[in-house]
Amino acid sequence: MNNQPICSHVPANDLNAAIRELAGNVTDEAKLASLGPGISYLLELPGRAPRYFSQTESAFPPAFYKLLDAITSWDELVVETQREAYQTAVALDRFEAEARYRIQVNRRGETLPVVDYRSVVRDENGQAVAIAGRLVDDSFRTVAFDALARRSWKEIATSMTRRYLHDFNNTIAGIYSLSELYAEPGSDPQSTAEAMGHIRDCSIRAQDLTKKIRHLTTLEAGQNGYFDLGTLVEEQKEYMEALLPKGAAITVELAPGQHPIQLDANQFRQVILHLTGNTADACGEDAQVKIAVSSTTLEGRACGVIEFSDNGSGFKPEDLERATTAFYSTKGSENHPGLGLSIAEKFATELGGSITLGNNPDKGAQVRIVLPLLEREAKEPAAPAADAAPAAPKKAPDAKATAPRSTPPKILIYTWEDITRHPLLIAMQNAGWDTRVHLEPGLLLLDLLQDGPQLDGVLVFKSALDEKADPLVSELGHARNCDKVALIALGESVDALSVSTKRICGLVAAGSSKPSALLNKLAAYFN
Repeated sequence: MNNQPICSHVPANDLNAAIRELAGNVTDEAKLASLGPGISYLLELPGRAPRYFSQTESAFPPAFYKLLDAITSWDELVVETQREAYQTAVALDRFEAEARYRIQVNRRGETLPVVDYRSVVRDENGQAVAIAGRLVDDSFRTVAFDALARRSWKEIATSMTRRYLHDFNNTIAGIYSLSELYAEPGSDPQSTAEAMGHIRDCSIRAQDLTKKIRHLTTLEAGQNGYFDLGTLVEEQKEYMEALLPKGAAITVELAPGQHPIQLDANQFRQVILHLTGNTADACGEDAQVKIAVSSTTLEGRACGVIEFSDNGSGFKPEDLERATTAFYSTKGSENHPGLGLSIAEKFATELGGSITLGNNPDKGAQVRIVLPLLEREAKEPAAPAADAAPAAPKKAPDAKATAPRSTPPKILIYTWEDITRHPLLIAMQNAGWDTRVHLEPGLLLLDLLQDGPQLDGVLVFKSALDEKADPLVSELGHARNCDKVALIALGESVDALSVSTKRICGLVAAGSSKPSALLNKLAAYFN
């Protein structure tokens, strides 16, 4: 597909000539077909309102054409995470003739990857009046790339899993040896207590290794969630150590403050470990990795910056332009298909970010990933509308539930994972909520028994691997001092929750929802 203008100049203030040139006439159907697959379109500037599109039914689903008829700007088709990047790419001062992004194809929110070939249409005075383009379904290339990316990740995960299984075997062997040593009757009580402490520590280690192996063998994309970018990078350090040689050194530098971001943690981990795999190949036994996390402002938007550096030979000048291209590899080995950097680029661009390659001033390569951060939430939650109906509580509302709130809610929180930096919890604290976080269900139930009448309810953060959450919710369903239970699903679909859990919880929401929206729902529910 060439990038020459489909139509160039039209009479001033008249787009009909451009439309005629795009559409041809009834006897000139071959004209559009000669342009290749896809549909032609014309967007009127400055608002990019669709003025024309060729309805080739086989090119896109029928619902897509109905959506085109209803929108007022092409920007509405572009998925939200890529909309800002699209707007930048079609700005006249930095216009890009070719772009890849995802569009919505129906009102249900289904999306499709596309390639957009476009050019600026100018009138006879040289004034830009429209954008003429050709939109092509890019699903096949995307599916093929994803399949190859899965295979590349599987190879990395297999290598790391071998090391974890070796450690797991040693841990189990240690537990067995200690249990054999102190299994005989008459063992010294102090020695037995020490042995049981060692067995406990080894069991925790074995559980941690099992969790890591589960994460590594998860090839599918996960669910978008809210994270602090610095914390997320720190969590990858142990995984990186399993991929690098034993003598490697890893340094993580975090800029002060928080860097709230929404992304898929599974995909993020894969990006970091693909970069780590490249370092392991390039640097060998003396590998040194440095990851610096900071923030910056680009075009008025807060962005997080990850700078991944190593001490290898760096990029050659000819590699810098092509290294993110799929299958481009400098290693010359069939064991290295050259997908790591292209996977990282795809991840960044789909989030509306970017990736740049360079070399350190002294030695080694540097990969710089820029990702848009979440906007800071308001300090106070928006008051619920006067006519908004509160979520259905578990029990009939009483005077406490319906009275106007004069103070922020007071709730107990259960979580299996550390959520001290979760954006929702931070928003609650900023809004003055009285929250007590418990990592153990038993301690939460004790607090509930003691302070139940003074509490507004309980909030449960349910993680996908947590086996304690469901029994806790069941207990709360029978607790006399617990009128309201809300649940936030982390890493799993709300639809996957059991019927009994949904029945007990008066409010159930996905953890991937915006913190401000969740805060408003919880405020209305616990009021």
